[in-house]
Amino acid sequence: MQGAVPGLRERKKVETREALRAAAIRLFLERGPSAVTVNDICEAARVSRRTFFNYFESKEAAVFAWDQRLSDEFASRLAARPSHEPPLTALRRAMDDTLPGFAAQTGWHARKKLFSACPELRTKVLDAIFRLETRLVDTLTDRIGCPAGSLYPRLLAAATVSVFRAAFIVWAPETGLKGLHALIDEAFDRLAAGLSVPAS
Repeated sequence: MQGAVPGLRERKKVETREALRAAAIRLFLERGPSAVTVNDICEAARVSRRTFFNYFESKEAAVFAWDQRLSDEFASRLAARPSHEPPLTALRRAMDDTLPGFAAQTGWHARKKLFSACPELRTKVLDAIFRLETRLVDTLTDRIGCPAGSLYPRLLAAATVSVFRAAFIVWAPETGLKGLHALIDEAFDRLAAGLSVPAS
């Protein structure tokens, strides 16, 4: 029985995180982002402010940001890839392993609608993307053995984040993880091929 306790605790965390997301998405759609407070989201999800900030750093992060836990998982999976793998392959496989946690989140139709309708949210999204990119740069620098500040790991990290962003923008959420994975595979393939112009 002791082994089941962490699983139950983790499920509870996932349920709380998704309840906060759902409440934030619904309120943003109903009122607009500027008219919604963290307190409003907490009241709708029936949790405390302290609980909210255990999961998200801002109301916008509850809607869009790639969770810190997923950034941590991505970087950890990248660091654990076999040392003989080329960096781009290692990044691709690490993203493959991290995707289920991302795709398991709910409300993507509404989030994509909000992203298009509310340009003021984009700065927060870009902040989260930049933090993820910086984390990947640090991990790649250690993995490759480059001097700090080298161009190559930053270029790799930026390309990987761009792969995800491009695939996500094109992705139709009803296709699920399989659809997102296919788009990411295509994007990595095109990147590896030198971004040649596709045949018409």
